[in-house]
Amino acid sequence: MTEVIKILLIEDDEDDYFLTSDYLERCESTHFELTWVTDSDAALEALKERSFDLCLLDFLLGAENALDVLSILKANQFNVPVVILTGQSDAMVDEMVMRAGAADYLQKSEIESPRFMRTIRYALVRRDIENERIERNKVEQKNKAKDKFLAHLGHELRTPLTSILGYTELLIDDARNSPFQQELSIIHSNGKHLLSLLNDLLDMSRIMADKLELNVKRVNLASFLTDIHSLMQLNAKDKGLSLNVVAKTKMPEFIQTDPTRLRQILLNLITNAVKFTDNGTITLTIEIETPEAGNLALEEQSVQPDTVLRFTVDDTGIGMAPDKLENIFHPFEQIEDVMRANHGGAGLGLAICKELVCKLDGDISVTSRMGEGSSFSFYINPGDISTQPIEELALGQLSIVEPANLNLKLTGKVLIVDDLREIRRLTGHLVSQSKADISYAENGVKALEAVLHADEQNAPFNLVLMDIHMPVMNGIEALHAIRRHGKNLPVIAVTAASRKGLKESLIREGFNDVIGKPIDRFALASLLSLYLPADNPITFSNVEAQVSNMPTTKPFAPESALSHQRGSNLDIPELLKARTSSGSQQTTEQIADEVTEKDTAGSGKKKVLVVEDDEDAAELLQLFLTHLGCDVVKSLCGNDALQAMSEQQFDHVLMDLTLPDYDGYELAKELKAQQRNCILTIVSGHQADKDIMSTIGIDSALLKPVTKDDLESVIA
Repeated sequence: MTEVIKILLIEDDEDDYFLTSDYLERCESTHFELTWVTDSDAALEALKERSFDLCLLDFLLGAENALDVLSILKANQFNVPVVILTGQSDAMVDEMVMRAGAADYLQKSEIESPRFMRTIRYALVRRDIENERIERNKVEQKNKAKDKFLAHLGHELRTPLTSILGYTELLIDDARNSPFQQELSIIHSNGKHLLSLLNDLLDMSRIMADKLELNVKRVNLASFLTDIHSLMQLNAKDKGLSLNVVAKTKMPEFIQTDPTRLRQILLNLITNAVKFTDNGTITLTIEIETPEAGNLALEEQSVQPDTVLRFTVDDTGIGMAPDKLENIFHPFEQIEDVMRANHGGAGLGLAICKELVCKLDGDISVTSRMGEGSSFSFYINPGDISTQPIEELALGQLSIVEPANLNLKLTGKVLIVDDLREIRRLTGHLVSQSKADISYAENGVKALEAVLHADEQNAPFNLVLMDIHMPVMNGIEALHAIRRHGKNLPVIAVTAASRKGLKESLIREGFNDVIGKPIDRFALASLLSLYLPADNPITFSNVEAQVSNMPTTKPFAPESALSHQRGSNLDIPELLKARTSSGSQQTTEQIADEVTEKDTAGSGKKKVLVVEDDEDAAELLQLFLTHLGCDVVKSLCGNDALQAMSEQQFDHVLMDLTLPDYDGYELAKELKAQQRNCILTIVSGHQADKDIMSTIGIDSALLKPVTKDDLESVIA
């Protein structure tokens, strides 16, 4: 089909019009559709009525010239490319019209020459390039608008969820509401479900905008997998299913990956397996593979630098039809089937898994047969593990048995230290059966702070349960720091590793005892009875059981992980980074000692300013903080916060980023300028910008919805 190019000719000389029209009609390769007008007014009318590919404009039009016409076209936002035609060459005129926005400049004597056609072609090519740029800019603006909308939507949804979940937790914790525990648990469970749907939506949005960042670190594989097993075995048992973890090959002790995202993938796949399986078994299989050799034999092969780590989740569930497998990892395409099957969810989980696996340099696939179950398999890059010895993976024997009656008549205080909040809570739930008071810390530094702070308050801990593998400061380093401060309280190592001689090695390091992950409740009961003061003898039945059911209807004890000391604005990870980059040879223990030797500046109530425009959310934060022993002042806008700051001294500020009268970051700058030593924490419905936080001096950030445990982790 011959190309048709629509040209508007603005020319007041009829002879020149016929000359131009005749030449264009004789062109065989391209068909031109020419519209002729004689002045700018007629040109505007023509442009309003139809679109043109190109405009040929005579330089002199009676009282007008090309510069006047170009100005009129620009003022009326017509972006058609314009080629100026003139009777004679003039370099000055050429420069003026090009600066005014013309696409090119041509003498009328050249109309019948090849240069005329080349000029038209070049002008059209430049038009196409400009149109592509404009369209690309429109797409970018739409994406920015979408991202802004989703960020706003996330904030608007998280704020009411804060109130829903927070007040429900307070009601659950109140013993007077025991007759309504089931109803309150349903509200809380559905609120958590709504939050998980929101998180899926925002995760998918970040992935599609290529804004999802990985945080790759050194991960102890046995400990990581044990935690996954501990978290998911209760879900499986609730449906009468068994959950097994099997290592088909020997494994390295450590891998390099993003543990949060890998955990998200595995929990999603196992949760789906539980959801769609009514009876039978779910098995997580782990194996090392090389592209050349396939699965590694246990003894015959060494680990190569290009090795991958493969995970496979098999179930005996309902399975899927072959025509459903092709699109199962595509977002939004399986929502109708999910809704029809009444299994819940937004239909984004597997799409998110696919994208996360790709981010971890891997790929994911699925096989399934109707009525026989499904198998999801993916591999990731574990980093360079070629220098590590590979050994049998041991996660401990987990057998599901009926719940045992365990009655521990014990008192005292126990500190549980683990970097995973879910594991802290599971352990805390077990320990809570002893009637002991429980506190929590998420790494070794905060454990050290908690121990020292408890001693200062004349309320020391009777026992510490310390995970070995943690960020910032691991369990062994934390133990050494505790001992150097002259604290001889019992500390028990909690570890998923099971290599020969490990227990003896940890006891030589200074631990009083060792307990394996997942924690055997009866082994734990034995240890608690040794180190906690008892009112009555411990009695329990079913002592031979390996692991008991851990019911979740009873509320977890609140965490009290201590972070910053009062009056201290030091951040351990940032201090470690700064000392390392400056060439300092200080160990993490020495730096922790330096921090904990700072003056704790008294033991009175902390003064906290809450800046939140949503009155319900502000009221809930005030209630949580009051329960934590803080003196709270509320401000519903930025101006009120600045006024309160000018009148009173505050230890801590909790502030939203979205306020009616202030940009959150600008307000943070002004608050910091008024009281530089005041700790400032963002509490927002969307992710805070880490670079801006660092520049302003914002200490930490919490993502709504926040719980009392979250607040306790940042309020010293």
